[in-house]
Amino acid sequence: MEGLREHAEGPPNETCDIYQQNIFVSGQPFWHALKDARAHSEVMGVTVSVTDSDPSDDYEWLDEEIDDFSGRSFSIRIVKIPNPEMLKFFSVDGFERAIVAEPNRFEAVNTVVVAELDFQCKSAGLTVGPWLDSSAIVLPKGDNPTSPRRLVNDMSGKGLVPTAVGTWIVDDASTWLRERFSVAASHRLSLCLPDAVSIDAEGNTIAHLRSGRKVLARVGLLSNWNDAELLTTLEEVCSWIYLEGRDSETRHSLLSAELVRLWQVDATWQDGLKESLEGAFAAARTAYRLHVQSKGVDAFKLMSDLRKGLADDVRSLATNTSSLSSGLWRDAAVAFGVIAVRLANTAVGDWLLWMAAAYLLASCVFSCVAASSAVNGIIENEKSFRSRLYGPLLLDKEYDELAGKHYRKAESNFRWYRRFIILAYLIAVAVLVGIARYGLHPADNFFHFVAAR
Repeated sequence: MEGLREHAEGPPNETCDIYQQNIFVSGQPFWHALKDARAHSEVMGVTVSVTDSDPSDDYEWLDEEIDDFSGRSFSIRIVKIPNPEMLKFFSVDGFERAIVAEPNRFEAVNTVVVAELDFQCKSAGLTVGPWLDSSAIVLPKGDNPTSPRRLVNDMSGKGLVPTAVGTWIVDDASTWLRERFSVAASHRLSLCLPDAVSIDAEGNTIAHLRSGRKVLARVGLLSNWNDAELLTTLEEVCSWIYLEGRDSETRHSLLSAELVRLWQVDATWQDGLKESLEGAFAAARTAYRLHVQSKGVDAFKLMSDLRKGLADDVRSLATNTSSLSSGLWRDAAVAFGVIAVRLANTAVGDWLLWMAAAYLLASCVFSCVAASSAVNGIIENEKSFRSRLYGPLLLDKEYDELAGKHYRKAESNFRWYRRFIILAYLIAVAVLVGIARYGLHPADNFFHFVAAR
């Protein structure tokens, strides 16, 4: 490779099958080095030929002895002899371009060798290392995990669905490989999740989800799949579905059902996965664990009851919050009415203002106590169900993802709004008391009262 780079005329063209580059020959030593490389090419698992750089002339010049190389350029073509277990690359650039152009070729092998590498890295189904000789680090095949093509119906007829998922799930320590796989891995792993994949009339790839309602989502161009956080989630989900033993079909079906439930209308496949995949994964994993444990509880009914209970309780919390708001507006009308009467009829004594202030205080206390009691009852009920019903079946993290954080958010919203309501009542009471004590004139007396408070 060093010799080729030194004599290169322009960038190389490398695919999974060939390496081709225009070169100049500096003299007899390099020419004989090329002849020697061809003689030993079989050991490296390739064939080497050198022709004129003119593409119309395919005469093999390595069969000749040439004395004068001045003003001449050649084209070296290295054909890689196919190996069902291994792909070979001379350059890192060729390796990176092939990942994007021919990702299915990487899924068909378990070893990739690159001449420019001097270290080894790996994913769950692929090892990438230096190209030493024809027997370089070809690993024996282990147990084959379920192929995504068994679970995802490829209606396009063009092989859009990956044949293997382990290729794209990169070891955490292999940062070099993760950086080069990231875009292609996100795209390929995302195609392992739908129920079917097709191509529409405009040539767009469409992902289908069919559990319950039907979802059709356009799969974006490969260049758009560069979200590192989404890739991490995709790796976790695909590992769970395809690499954690048997029953991949059940896990895939559970995830599909959860994605349909959470899917946003008209979202693209990438945007929809960003929004819904993490929550759908948590719910599907919990449902599967309940299914496997077989503790006499119907997993799907339990999950449905939990969601229904959550929706009802959050609705009750919202109702109690709304009741505080309604009470405030009702009592505000009373306060304004009393002030209006006092302004219109000076014969009315200040006792009316004192009574209105007392009424507002009592109303605030009773409304807040009633609403708080109802909310506390909901929260205590949720804690009881959490410990007695769901506690033995759900991990804390799983329960919090499914319901706990939603309860906490609704409770926090109620308590924040309650503080606002109390503050509004206190301001109204202060206004009434101020008018009762200092009258409406002069105004500075009133403001003095408020400042003093």
